[in-house]
Amino acid sequence: GIGLGSWWAYYELGWGGFWFWDPVENASFMPWLIAAALLHSAIVVEKRESLKSWTILLAIIAFGFSMVGAFITRSGVLTSVHAFATDPERGVFLLGILAVFMIGALTLFAARAPVMQARGVFGMASRESALVLNNILLAVSCFVVFIGTIWPLVAEMVFDRKLTVGAPFFNAAFTPFMVVLGLALPIGAMMPWKRAKFAPILKKLTPVFVLALAIGALAWAMQTGRSALGPVGLFLCAWLIGGAMVDIWTRTGRGSGRIARLARLPRADWGKALSHGGLGVTMAGIAAMMAWEAEDIRVMQTGETLELAGYTLRLDDVSRKEGPNYIATVADFTLSQEGREIGRMQPEKRNYPVAQMPTTEAALNSGFWRDIYVVIGDPQENGGWAVRTYYKPLANWIWGGTILMAIGGAFSLSDRRYRVAAGARKAPAPSERGQGVPAE
Repeated sequence: GIGLGSWWAYYELGWGGFWFWDPVENASFMPWLIAAALLHSAIVVEKRESLKSWTILLAIIAFGFSMVGAFITRSGVLTSVHAFATDPERGVFLLGILAVFMIGALTLFAARAPVMQARGVFGMASRESALVLNNILLAVSCFVVFIGTIWPLVAEMVFDRKLTVGAPFFNAAFTPFMVVLGLALPIGAMMPWKRAKFAPILKKLTPVFVLALAIGALAWAMQTGRSALGPVGLFLCAWLIGGAMVDIWTRTGRGSGRIARLARLPRADWGKALSHGGLGVTMAGIAAMMAWEAEDIRVMQTGETLELAGYTLRLDDVSRKEGPNYIATVADFTLSQEGREIGRMQPEKRNYPVAQMPTTEAALNSGFWRDIYVVIGDPQENGGWAVRTYYKPLANWIWGGTILMAIGGAFSLSDRRYRVAAGARKAPAPSERGQGVPAE
């Protein structure tokens, strides 16, 4: 769902980005971060009966953040292009509901937490510890997003100052936690429960690390700028995908027949591999777009051309079109590469007279490796048109990765142990067997 919202903002708003760190975007992102930590913590409870109290607390916090999202979205307390309403009275009711549920839940938690005894013990080097690190990184990154989102409101109420917390803060404060998470994830996923040794795991992952490092070094050598974000993103992509593949391969055991045993692995194992690999794909797309994007903003006359990242765009015509409930300005562009036409692009600027609402319909020429993104603006005094064009490398990898993560979740939910009650396959007790019927 967050991926679809990001894609909608990318295509519909016409500003050329996929994530603005808008308060309402953050309102959906914060519960996802805590819920991801909750799911990983629940694995420890299921397998080892540890972290019970912590898991319950994460569940309470995740629900609380979903209520905070509803409050931000519908109360009008924070300004956003995605806000659905600006009704302070509704916000008061939502704040009251949030207070009742959170105070009640936390009170019950404080009263009952000592009863939930943790039975499993584990060492510092173990899968349990790796999942605790996962929880810490996700929870702290959620806290960073929450502070950046709510701080303008706090500053205005307490210090009477109007502040704006934008993308530079979030990128600088949030990115390091995701980088550490990406580095630790393949190692933690392959650790055994209770006690582990790093040497055997690192030995299995060494070829993947060397390959990921080579891909990152190649990207660094080929890029024209000096930003390390792009190479780091490609390194993490190769590291996560390669680590997921090694993890799934090691679960087939040894000797012959390993390929056949792949098909018999639990779906939860395949779901984990797809989700972790999808995270790597999304990281690569985000890093590539932020590091290697090219942008051109200019006024163009009909028949004029521009060059962008090895592509040529020619403005052939601008016309007016009437839709069922809107009036649109439609531009007609020809996209060429090395003198060969590869597509036509028709961005629109629409106006809905009844609602008095303008919208932008960007034109996209999408490919596996890049997007060409064109937006038509307002007419200029000299007769030209404002035109914004972007070259966006690996843009579709962002949403492709989110789709892989969603498919991974579906695979995990379809695992047999979630569909069949525990003990359903046990043989019946002797007293329950029919007289004279031998046991199978």
